[in-house]
Amino acid sequence: MIVDFIAGTAVAALSGMGVGGGGLLVLYLVFVKNIGQIEAQGTNLLFFIVSATTAFIYNVRKRKINIRLCVLLAACGLFGAVFGALCANMIPPNTVRKIFGWLLIASGAWSIISDKKKK
Repeated sequence: MIVDFIAGTAVAALSGMGVGGGGLLVLYLVFVKNIGQIEAQGTNLLFFIVSATTAFIYNVRKRKINIRLCVLLAACGLFGAVFGALCANMIPPNTVRKIFGWLLIASGAWSIISDKKKK
């Protein structure tokens, strides 16, 4: 339980810094805790909702939120979440795991390439 607390705190800190700790949380849950891919992604979603709500409240208070853009993105996110949930239930868990892994690799590669172009 202490390891879970440390992992959760580390992922929350990384998420707060914009690192994208959610992917790390899914990896931790799948490989360390032996939780299924779909359950790990659902847990990650709940974790994200809590941390995103906290960040949203903080930034609203600092007046750093473009409300119109936020509403548009929320609507698109809702559509994507429903579509993704429907697709996830139709695709075998092993295939979902592979797709998620490749997306993590592509996202990491994109970040590295983008960072090198900026320098």
